[in-house]
Formats: sequence, structure tokens, C-alpha cells
Amino acid sequence: MTPIEFIIILIIIATLLSAVFLYTKRRIDFRRSIDMVFLRILIPKKESEQDERKETTRDFKEQISLMEQLLASFKSLHSGGLKSKLFGQDYVSLEYIAHKQEIYFYVVVPKKAKNLIEKQISAFYSDAVIDETEEIDIFQDKKVVKGVELVLSKSFHYPIKTYQKLESDPMNTLLSTLGKLGETEAASIQILLSPISDTWQKSVKKTEKHKGGKFSYNPLSWITGFFGILFSSHDEGKKEDSNESEDEDGVMKEKRKKTGYEVVIRIITTGNDAYMVESEIKNITSSFSQYSIAMGNGFKPEKKTNLDGFMREYIFRHFPFSFARKSVLNIEEIASIFHFPHSKYNKTPEIRWQNFKIVKAPVNLPSEGILLGYNTYKGITKEVRVQNEDRFRHFYIIGQTGTGKSTELQVMARQDFKLGNGACIMDPHGELALDLLPFVPRERADDVIYFDPADMSRPMGINILEATTDDEKQMVTQDSMNIMIKLFGAEIFGPRIQDYFRNGVLTLMDYPGGCALTDIMRLFTDEDFQKERRRTLKNPIVKAWWDFTYAKMGDREKGEIIPYFAAKFGGFITNTMMRNIIGQTKSSFDVFDIMQQKKLLFINLSKGTLGDINSTLLGLIMVSKIQMAAMRRQNVAKEDRSDFFLYIDEFQNYVTDSIESILSEARKYRLGLVIAHQYLGQLQKSDALTKSNLNLKDAIFGNVANKICYRIGPEDAEFISKDFAPVFSNQDLVNIDNRKAVMRLCIDGQASSAFSLTPVNPYLEKGDPMLARAYKELSRLKYGRDREFIEKEIIFRIGA
Repeated sequence: MTPIEFIIILIIIATLLSAVFLYTKRRIDFRRSIDMVFLRILIPKKESEQDERKETTRDFKEQISLMEQLLASFKSLHSGGLKSKLFGQDYVSLEYIAHKQEIYFYVVVPKKAKNLIEKQISAFYSDAVIDETEEIDIFQDKKVVKGVELVLSKSFHYPIKTYQKLESDPMNTLLSTLGKLGETEAASIQILLSPISDTWQKSVKKTEKHKGGKFSYNPLSWITGFFGILFSSHDEGKKEDSNESEDEDGVMKEKRKKTGYEVVIRIITTGNDAYMVESEIKNITSSFSQYSIAMGNGFKPEKKTNLDGFMREYIFRHFPFSFARKSVLNIEEIASIFHFPHSKYNKTPEIRWQNFKIVKAPVNLPSEGILLGYNTYKGITKEVRVQNEDRFRHFYIIGQTGTGKSTELQVMARQDFKLGNGACIMDPHGELALDLLPFVPRERADDVIYFDPADMSRPMGINILEATTDDEKQMVTQDSMNIMIKLFGAEIFGPRIQDYFRNGVLTLMDYPGGCALTDIMRLFTDEDFQKERRRTLKNPIVKAWWDFTYAKMGDREKGEIIPYFAAKFGGFITNTMMRNIIGQTKSSFDVFDIMQQKKLLFINLSKGTLGDINSTLLGLIMVSKIQMAAMRRQNVAKEDRSDFFLYIDEFQNYVTDSIESILSEARKYRLGLVIAHQYLGQLQKSDALTKSNLNLKDAIFGNVANKICYRIGPEDAEFISKDFAPVFSNQDLVNIDNRKAVMRLCIDGQASSAFSLTPVNPYLEKGDPMLARAYKELSRLKYGRDREFIEKEIIFRIGA
């Protein structure tokens, strides 16, 4: 083999090896990119007097030094293995994102290092909220994109100016520039950090032996030195040279004392106006001029000719492979460019702060029971579960619309479906019932009862006047009267009308042929109908009322009652939908059996379909029937009482003052309530209507042990914060983010101290819409009846 042939073979082998190496590196880089997770870091805004008393840092320098310590801990990502030496180290990305006039702080890390990085961040920033999120798309709907890469203007041996040499936090200049972006503009500063071995420090030390470090990087430095001596006096040159050398040696010595990282800094701006996008990238780049130092280093922009390639590197966060001069910064320099904000030192209004406090959960959290969510504190995430027994101390959930309270109901109910528990779902919008139906397991198809009052072709009957014992009749009478007061108000449905109604209902329920709420008007307007019902009356007190009180009333007084009952009950009789539901003498399903057999009752009370008053009436009737069914369990052995859970969204629509007895008595009958609503004024509105003081609010806060609070208004916070004090203040409850909450959990019968909760996201699981349709059809066929037969029965009974 000739030497030329040998060289050619070597070249071919080298080319093949290079191709294999580059291909392998691209694959590894791609896997690294898609395996990165985005951690959004939110720092609490500490502005209260209590926060100021707790503040320990003396100045901004001490605060930034925390970031130095955090950056030093990232060195644990460094690996000395052959693979890392060939294909690069794992790295992190520190990022400012300015989007929709808010500035976010991100740390993008390898998935395998996520838990470690979270713990390290929490160790130095204990109040920080670390959320794994999706990447903010700053390119969406943007027509213009500009980008530059910042590189060191000199060799990395020279340091940049750091916060230790400045009078104010240098990050403020960067944040101020980012904060000036318009609504349609966005920007990102991406700082990639790759851990490197300590050989860079040895390189700096060697450079210190040469004046300004120029000897090792500029072989022609002797020429500039010669002309410098030639055109200056000997003494002056010697003095300046000596001072300059000492300054340069000093700053290089300071730089190599601290841990360093190889760094890549990219700046991206996007928008729809080319001039503004170009202007913003220049402004951001100019903000880095504050880091320039005369005897040291600075940054200069390096424009990329291949913008598409540069965008790809930004999006995939590729760490470039190059034999060119590298940028190495130590942790003090990096912390000067990027650190987490502090409200005392960083006043840029566009900063996205953590608006509420994060509090650790109790150490005795249960390990069993349904999952409510998670508590994350200092990088440690714990499951928050509630034991089955503690669920019968009930749940109260409050939060403004859109904050996530209904999703908590979904999370709990779905787990009941899977566990085989019995449950009833009620809400005034119908959405909760419809959203939950697709998640009922296939094997529980026979357990499903879907009550949709709007289904007029096969109505299901709901009769509140169903009772067997005298005690039940008294309870039904009282509940029915409370329902009327709730619907029409205590002033309209006053004592006189209540007297008529009470005795009328008791009379109807003694009739063996059955009765319904629609019969009450006929009882006082049809003498034959009245006589027939009075013949079977057994209650002596009611008999006496008819014989003495009612009999002595004049025709005028009796006549006044007729228009009243016609006005109040006529609407339910003339409304076909309502008449066919509450006019049936026998309910389509037995609530007691539903509870005992652990069935699933879905009640769609959509106000948009039914109307406000109809939805409220049906809901009140159903709550009353569930309460009565629970009370009937006193005749059932304790071990035979099946667990049953009642979920009511916007519960204030469907409860009366009897809620206190439900909450206090239901536990012994294995009925657990989960009630939710938006604001306390809804309870006060109900009280004002009934003139019945604040029993509803008092009953809830006096009897419910499990409380979850999403974001609420200032007025509500003033009252509710007392229940979460001293851990959370009014301001904490007002500033809670969406899908976040605070709670007090009942643990072994005792309410815990308040803590932070991140509820489970129910939308990660997909239901089966086809199953939901099948459940609805099966239920209407099984429990509904043809409209034609129902109407004939009711019309005959009301004498129409």
C-alpha cells in the first residue's frame, strides 16, 4: 500500500467516523431537547408588615447571593463519563419570557433532574412556587422574528462586571426593557448553562502570568506592545502597564475563585411590526452593556446569518458544538444576569409574582382514601387524601367562577364511581352531571339513574308527598313548607297561608289512593274532592282544624285563599313539564333503595332549560327526599348502612334551614355531603328572602370539617380567613391562582391547620361519550313512562 493510498483510507475512515459522530450527537441532542421540562418559578410578593418583619436579607446583594448558591448546586449535573465528554453534558436553561405584558422566570431542566432541581430551588427559595408547565409560545400569531446571540467581547478569562460592583440590582435594567414591550410583542432571554470541569480555572491562572491574558490568545501582541512603548514615555508606560497588569490579574483571580459554566445567551423578539421588533432586540441587547468593565469583559451581539437555524437552536435549546472560543461565566456573573426577583428590590410592574402563600401540609396526612390533590413545599410533593370516615364530616367548597371548584367535585365523584360507592350529583347548570356521566365504569351501567326533567317524552315522577309513618308525614310537611318559603319568601308565604298549607298536606297524605303537590289547589277549590280526602283523615289535630277553624271561616276568607293557591301552584299545574313530574303520585325511583344499593343518581337541573323556579323546586324536593331516606336508616343496622355521597354545586339553591339537621345528623346515617358555591352573598340572599337570620351560613361553618377555598372576593375573605387563620390572611385568599386552593382537612375526626392544595386535574382523563349516551337511554327506558299515560292519570285526578 502506497503512502497516498494509506492517507486516502485514513481520510475516508476519519470522514465516516465524523459522520457517525455527528449523527449520534444530533440524535442525543434531539432526545435531550424533547426530554426537557419547563419549571415556572413564581416568588411571593412580600409587601405586608408581617413579611417585612420576617425579611432577613440586608440588601439586594445578599439576596442575589442566594442565586449564586443555587447555581453552585447545579454543578451536580456534571458527569465525568466518556459519553459526556464526547457528546456534551446535561445542561439547564435560565429564561426570561416577556409575553402579554407579563415577565415570567423559567428554569428548563432535564426530566431526570427535575426532582433534584426542584429541591435545590426550594432549599434556597423556600416560598417559591415551582410549577411544571407547557412552554409559552412567543411565536404564535407573530409575523416578525428577530434573534441574536450574545458572546463575550474578550476571552472568557476576563470577568464581566457583577452585582458586587454595582449600586443597584442589574436585573432591573433588563426587566424594565422587557416590561416596555407592547401587548402584541414578546421576547425571551435564554441562558444555557453547561457544567464544565475545573480546568477552565487553571487556564485562567496560566493567563494571569501574561499581561492582560493577551499572550495566549494573540500571537501578534508583541507588535502592539512595541508600538505602545515607542510612542509613550518610558515612565508613563511602565506605570500604566504595571497598574493595568495588576488590575487585570486581580479581576481574573476573582473570577476563577468560583464555580463556572459554559454559557450560551440567546435573545429573541417577536411581533407584527418589523421596526418595533428590531428596536426591542436592540434595546434588550443594550441592557447588557451594564456588565462591561474596562479592565475586564463585556458582551457583544453576534448576528446569525441563518435565522431559521438559530430559531431551531433556540426552540430545541441546543447547546452548540464548536471548537471556537467558548463563553465561560462563573456563578457570580451568571447570578448578576439572572436571578429570581424580590419585591423589595425589583419593582417592575410586569413581573409575574406568586400572589398567595404556599404552606406545608400536616405531617399526619392520611395515606389512604380518595385523592383530593397535592401539596408541594420546598420541592417535596405529597398526596392529599381524605379517609373514608372523615368524609362524613362533609366538604364545603367555595370559589369564584372559573377557579376550579367544580373540577374538585368531578375528581371526588369519579373516584366514588370506581370505588363502587353510591352518589347523587346535582347542579343548576346540568354540566356537572353531563361531564361525569362518561366516567361511570361500564360494569356499573345498571346503577345509573339519569333524571332529566327536560325529557318530556318519558317523564320521571318525583313526589315529595310520599310518606309512610306519622313522623315521616310531619317531616315531609315541614320540608314542603320550607320549600314554599324558600321559593316565595316568608312575607308572601306567611303564617296564615302556612296554616292552610300544613293542614292541607297532612290531609292529602292520609288518603290511601295517593296524592301529589298538584292536589293542594283542588283541595281548597273542589268541595267533593275535599270531602273525599277528609273521610280518610286520621290525624285528630288536622281533623279539628277542618271541623272548627276552617268550618268557621266565612266564604269571603275562604275565597281569598283560592286566588292565592291558584297564583302559586297554578304555574306548576299548567306547565306540562312540571305537572308531569311533580303530579305523579308515585316517584319513579326510591331514594332509600338508591342509597342502600349504592346506585348513582344524576340530576340535571339546568336552569337554562327548566327555568329558575322549576329548577329550584325540583332540587329542593330531591334534597328533602334524600334527607328523609337517610333518616329512614335509623331502622337499618349500622353495618348495613351503605356509604352514600351527595354532591351539590351551587347548593344554596337547593337547601333550606333544615340543612343544619342534615349536616349534624347525616353522619350517623352514612350520608356525606359535598357542597360548593361561589360567594357568601348567595347564602345571605337566601336568608334575606326568608327573613330567617344567618342559620344557613352558621350551620355550614359550625358542622363542616373539610373546607376547600379557591380564590374569593375581599368581602368573603374577611369572614372566611378567620377559619384559615393564622396561616392565611385575607389577601392570600383573594390572590389565589386558578386551579389552586387552600384547605383544612379532617384527619381522624379533627380539623387540621390550613395548608396549600393543588387539586387533581380531571381533564387529563378521557371519558366515553358513547357510554354516557347509552346510560341516558337505558335510564329513561327503565325509570321513565310514556307521557300519554301520565297525562291521563294526572288530568283525571285534578278534575280537569
